[in-house]
Amino acid sequence: MSARDHPRGYRHPFVFGVHYLGGIGGIFPKDGMHYLVELAMCQYSAELRRTPEWWALFQNQDVREEWARWGCERVWKVRTPSEVRDVQLSAKQVDYVLDELAGYAALRDPENRCQPSCFERIWEAEDLIDASELNERLSELNERLSELQAETPRATSGTTAHLIDPTLYPLIYNRTLVFHPHTTPHLRPVPPPTHPSPFPTPSDIYTTSFISALLPSPVALSPKGTATFTSYINNLHPIDHFPLYTHLQTLLTAFIPLFEHTLTDLHRNNPLPQRIPGACRYKVWDEPEEPEFSDDEEGWAAYEREVREWVMHRPIELPDVPVGGYPGGLERRKHVVSLRGREVQVVVDVEEVRLEPGEPPYAGSPWHVAGMKNERIVACGLYYTSIENLTPSTLQFRMAVTYPRGFTAGDTGATLRTWGLRDGDACHQHIGSRAVHSGLGIVFPNIYQHRQSPFSLADPTKSGWQRVVAFWLVDPEVEVLSTRVVPPQQREWVREAVDVGVDRRVPVEVVEQIVEGVEGVMDVEEAEGWRGEVGEEREAFREANDRYYFCIPFDVWNVPGALH
Repeated sequence: MSARDHPRGYRHPFVFGVHYLGGIGGIFPKDGMHYLVELAMCQYSAELRRTPEWWALFQNQDVREEWARWGCERVWKVRTPSEVRDVQLSAKQVDYVLDELAGYAALRDPENRCQPSCFERIWEAEDLIDASELNERLSELNERLSELQAETPRATSGTTAHLIDPTLYPLIYNRTLVFHPHTTPHLRPVPPPTHPSPFPTPSDIYTTSFISALLPSPVALSPKGTATFTSYINNLHPIDHFPLYTHLQTLLTAFIPLFEHTLTDLHRNNPLPQRIPGACRYKVWDEPEEPEFSDDEEGWAAYEREVREWVMHRPIELPDVPVGGYPGGLERRKHVVSLRGREVQVVVDVEEVRLEPGEPPYAGSPWHVAGMKNERIVACGLYYTSIENLTPSTLQFRMAVTYPRGFTAGDTGATLRTWGLRDGDACHQHIGSRAVHSGLGIVFPNIYQHRQSPFSLADPTKSGWQRVVAFWLVDPEVEVLSTRVVPPQQREWVREAVDVGVDRRVPVEVVEQIVEGVEGVMDVEEAEGWRGEVGEEREAFREANDRYYFCIPFDVWNVPGALH
């Protein structure tokens, strides 16, 4: 990727991918196309690490033998862009995964109750606060959020409602007032990052909003990692909902170690090792012979059938784990990211999905990333505060990858059996999923798309709901405009402040004139109008980002470095 698109900061998905020959993945080998067998090994490892106390059990020889039998006998379902492939692991591959558990055990962070999740760079925690306080804190948080649901204008889409909605009252370019301390006037609007032109930069064709930007809140982190909001959370009144601020700070404090681990794994100095090196190769060639005569139509038809069969079934030697097995060192990191003692910027989003008896089930969310290039969100943290009376659901992930290497141009037989990739398939890979439940915290890099699978009412006669608090972390190496320099835009907040500060003997008409004279605020109707426009633009971005970054078609005949 060019320096123009990545002047600094962590990798992000806000790039026009079709400008990159061979798909768009990472700068490290691990971010390229994973072999089918390696994706199956990832599934196997993730399943083992969901076993309670796995870090102690894996050292027990009897348990290891039981896990090994299970790993060899099970047929692993690996989802590819166009189908689901069955993969069976060899004893050598199973042993590699079992030996690798020592590296994952070393990566665990028991002090902060977190560990690697279903795939590289994804971290999770089951108990973010002490068990004795968990139920009380969640009940208080949910009660406060329920109050917001009744008091605050919310975006709704079918069964989904935003209790704290970052797309309501965002920064509107050429409309929202921004504080400029060193120039006059101190409060004035700002223009878009770059104005639309006939010749936009490649990454700005669809990735940058020229309408709005979400407003993160600045957060001060103490040397021990305690989080404190130093300005307001957009759409959450800092006085009326002060107790909720306290709970969100406590929750965010618990998320800081998760963010640090994800950023460490994502850092440019920490390339992830490959489990399986090398490329596929054929054991024998034995190509069908062409008919002797050029006018032998039946012979040529039979020959074409034989060639198609031969391409897909000729003996092939697929890449495998090293002869010596797991080499060790999974836990090594050249650079460890620490956010403590720094200030970060976080967008807060709280969403609820509620189902009532007789209503259709939740259809699931689309594949998406958080934000647009304006916000430079680098990692997403989700905390499932409450899930009641719903069928099981999973949080799923996929990543964009570059074209595979090491095969002859046009050899679909090799690409299909090695990577599960057909000509024309989208260049992405499904990299795992995590079953969600109340109390689960999970952090993942924004270079991965995510979605939640469908669910319905477990008991169709009762209501059910899922409430999620999301923390979207802005790239700590890139500063964007935040609520520190953007005064609240809610006219109602101004009215409340005036009501409190003005003598009650002042006529109502005068109070109204004071409120109307405040610049840079909006009433609910105007804010709702902007939210609709912002939502349409961001849905268009989601579709374009899906197409031009995560779903670039694979061309089996035009692969950089392929043999011809």
